[in-house]
Amino acid sequence: MGERSTRERILDEALDLFLEKGFDNASLRELAERMGFTKAALYYHFPSKSDILMGLHLRMHSLIDEPLKLLDDDDGPVSLDAYEAFLNACLERMQANEKLFALHRANQAAMSKLQVHNEGHDGGHQELEERARKLFSEPSFSTEQRLRMVAAFAVAFVTPVMASNLFSDGGQENTVVAACLGDVMHQVLRPGETPQ
Repeated sequence: MGERSTRERILDEALDLFLEKGFDNASLRELAERMGFTKAALYYHFPSKSDILMGLHLRMHSLIDEPLKLLDDDDGPVSLDAYEAFLNACLERMQANEKLFALHRANQAAMSKLQVHNEGHDGGHQELEERARKLFSEPSFSTEQRLRMVAAFAVAFVTPVMASNLFSDGGQENTVVAACLGDVMHQVLRPGETPQ
């Protein structure tokens, strides 16, 4: 099995372990045992438990890589349709990867202590912020529409975190909540229009 797939398997198993026990209570020894590795083999892929947490954090950030391509338009400014498609794609990926968000919610102290936002991917955050600023200041949209775009962004990205208890069972309820978020987002972007 290749390097990447082994790393991904470790991250998958670590995600489950960190959710079960919490980051602080989980041990690399237990993770290595679950993987059928020695600790030395685990250290080959990830030098520390903090590196594993960072790997999971970066995995969460990568969820929007594919949806971001929906905003790439060489013909001019992003259309409202493309922006809504981007937000819907992000909602779908967030729903499909609820465990990653649950890990972040349950281990806020560890994330803060390890300063995951200060380690190794500040450039990615800055690039996203600049891209959002450019999009939200696009002069082809009215001021009202730009405000609606910002509010729809909050519906897609902030609401699931603020209402995390709604995504509790990982089953059918998550699908209902995600569909409801999509409808709310659509109504914010295009008041009075029925979602298609």
